[in-house]
Amino acid sequence: MPWRLAASYPDYLGQLSALLRDPVYYGVKVPPGKGQPVLLIPGFLAGDWTLTVMAGWLNRMGYRSYLSGIDWNIDCPNKTAEKLRWRLDYIIRETESPIVAIGHSLGGMLARFLVVNFPEQVRHAVALGSPIAGEGLNVHPLVPLLFRSLLTVRRQGKDIAPLCGSPQCTCRFSRSAFSSLPPGVSFTSIFTKRDEIVDWRSCLDPQGDNQQVSGRHIGLIVNRQVYRILAQTLADSQSNQGATATAR
Repeated sequence: MPWRLAASYPDYLGQLSALLRDPVYYGVKVPPGKGQPVLLIPGFLAGDWTLTVMAGWLNRMGYRSYLSGIDWNIDCPNKTAEKLRWRLDYIIRETESPIVAIGHSLGGMLARFLVVNFPEQVRHAVALGSPIAGEGLNVHPLVPLLFRSLLTVRRQGKDIAPLCGSPQCTCRFSRSAFSSLPPGVSFTSIFTKRDEIVDWRSCLDPQGDNQQVSGRHIGLIVNRQVYRILAQTLADSQSNQGATATAR
């Protein structure tokens, strides 16, 4: 419904206002980070600029946030995944530590791709409002329409598969983003039943830790409930990584 899409932006502003007044934003009673690197991946039709609030918060909490290098997430997801692989290599070289990947919407699918394919480098992935169930993309019909329109433009002089972005595509991203998680890694899916873009049922991962919050799709990136979940999830990931290193 168009009115539901229109409600996204007031919700975003309301969520941001609530976050800026919430103690979690200022690190009150939040487990501190110990420099663990965190890669942030934006959603479809978005870029790193949408995640600057979260990046700043992570840095203040004691983590090392890294943006993806994506200005607009509108390219073939498989090509974007390849670029993120290069970004991952850079972060690992700089920090010498496995990372946590956090992605919004399509970014969450890309985060899951990374944790499935590179479990030694990505020990935990978090998806915010991402259709990761793997049985078709249960999203608002405007999303595939926009993707197909952009695909037509991007095909000019480029080698892009005709089924790019569809459930029938056979690229590495499509084959593995929805695969079972390998041993030793974990996954968190944060969703809202009021999501106007993604069917919330497609956000449920049978292997993952599924966490429900209030609000709408776009506002998830500034949702104070999401930030509380992230604070605990990152602390747990940090503890688990430390225990693994001690055991070795």
